Amino acid sequence: MPAVLNTNAASLYAAKSLQNAQSKMANSVERLSSGLRINRASDDAAGLGISQALTSQINGANQGVRNLNDGISLVQTAEGAIGAAQEMAQRILALATQGANGTMGNSERNAIRSEMRQLMTAIDGIGSRSKFAGVTLFTASTAIDLQASNVSTDKVTVSAASLALIGCGTSGGSYSAIGSVYTGGSTTGIALITRINELADDSLTAAKMLSISADATSYIGALNTQRSALGAIQNQIEFTVSNVQELSSNITAARSNVQDTDYASETANLTKGQILQQAATAMLAQANQMPNVILSLLK
Repeated sequence: MPAVLNTNAASLYAAKSLQNAQSKMANSVERLSSGLRINRASDDAAGLGISQALTSQINGANQGVRNLNDGISLVQTAEGAIGAAQEMAQRILALATQGANGTMGNSERNAIRSEMRQLMTAIDGIGSRSKFAGVTLFTASTAIDLQASNVSTDKVTVSAASLALIGCGTSGGSYSAIGSVYTGGSTTGIALITRINELADDSLTAAKMLSISADATSYIGALNTQRSALGAIQNQIEFTVSNVQELSSNITAARSNVQDTDYASETANLTKGQILQQAATAMLAQANQMPNVILSLLK
């Protein structure tokens, strides 16, 4: 290499090596301080795309778990309402059985029927007030979809049948009106209240009470079928929650492999960079002294 003054090639090479060492050190410090291997697209463009796609899937799954847990609460609310209605229907059954006893007179049976009407009114109240976050539960026509992830088709459906009307409906008449036609309620419930009200106060017989008992039994059975359907749906939701949580955990682990810093490897890179920086700095100082040899030639 010729001895020249205007261009110090050795100094340029040393400066370039120092710059590269400092750049690599800066990357290592950034990764170690952030915990992320990918902090910008230039670090790994393909890896960034994969990690963002996985993040979207994770966020959708995590929100899906929350949605499904809300669904479990909704189902439990509906089942609790049906359970209360069943208790009242069981009381009607007991009253009808009592009224069928030959020791009962007409006035006693009228008193029994009065309590039955009050119980039917209470059951209707349960049906109308049973809501979850403003959503009316018992509509008989609308299913409720629970979104399990960010995939549009990934849903668990609380069927309309499981949310059928549990009350008897009063749009066709009052419970105190004899012979009224009732609409807007469950089929078995309408049959029961119709049976309770179909005869005049002076025509209540043991046979009439036994008929009420039979309709109450049918009503209880219908409520039990609906309640069982809700129980099956809750089990489905709980298994789905478990599956979505497992999916989220696995995808989170996969994302970690793509974007998180490997501290063992990165600390080794940092140590290497520190040594190269020190070496490059020392060599740059030496290279900057090399033109001094020209002064010796000029003496």
